Amino acid sequence: MTRNSISRYILRSAGEVKRFRILMRVIPIVIAILVALASVVYVSSVMYNRYGSYTVTVNKFDNLNYSISLSEFMIEDPDNPGKIIPGKPVARLNSKASEQIHDMDGADLPADIDMIDGEHNGENYIAYTYYLVNNGEKTLTYEYNLYIVNTTNGVEKGVRVRLYEDGTPTTYARTRTDGTGPEEGTVEFMGETTIVRKQVTNFRPGAYTKFTIVIWIEGPDDDTTDDIIGGQFKVDMKINIIGDSDGTPIDFENP
Repeated sequence: MTRNSISRYILRSAGEVKRFRILMRVIPIVIAILVALASVVYVSSVMYNRYGSYTVTVNKFDNLNYSISLSEFMIEDPDNPGKIIPGKPVARLNSKASEQIHDMDGADLPADIDMIDGEHNGENYIAYTYYLVNNGEKTLTYEYNLYIVNTTNGVEKGVRVRLYEDGTPTTYARTRTDGTGPEEGTVEFMGETTIVRKQVTNFRPGAYTKFTIVIWIEGPDDDTTDDIIGGQFKVDMKINIIGDSDGTPIDFENP
């Protein structure tokens, strides 16, 4: 080996050692960043599942005249045997998330899906029944807002949301992709995130409204394609007192 060859070999070896040392410093940093990113994704996923697939809340005022609450079951009134009333009043209800839902035909949903209290999810659908109660002393007007909290992979294109209100069902869906109107047998979402918003007047003391929410992915829909696989979809409802019996705004400072 000549002197020049030895010199080139030494220089190349020194360069390789330098590059190796740089890699040894950089690789742990890269690994740490990837672990941190993975942790963020994991936490986000856990938080999403923790708060379930459907949440309903009511506004609560420290006021005996105007007050509403929620319950997910009915009980016999201890003061009036034979009379059925909503159970434990709460301000928030939550239905657990379903981790895996495949598309299905809405025609296959159980006929009695509105007759079971509380959470009663099926293999490929979410179903939840609950009650809104006027536990105040005056007749009031309330508004419910059913809206999309999160959607990914375009899954909302094939989703159906059916809301039963005192036994009467309405099925909502996104406007057809080609813009030609509602999907067959459905009412269009009011907006990109709002499914339906409605006011109910003359809600008397002691009265209650029974709601059942059903969510599924409609298989026969042309927009239900492989592109939505792995997507997430979360819907919530907020219910607010907005006025007295005819909707006139209430001054809660001086009701």
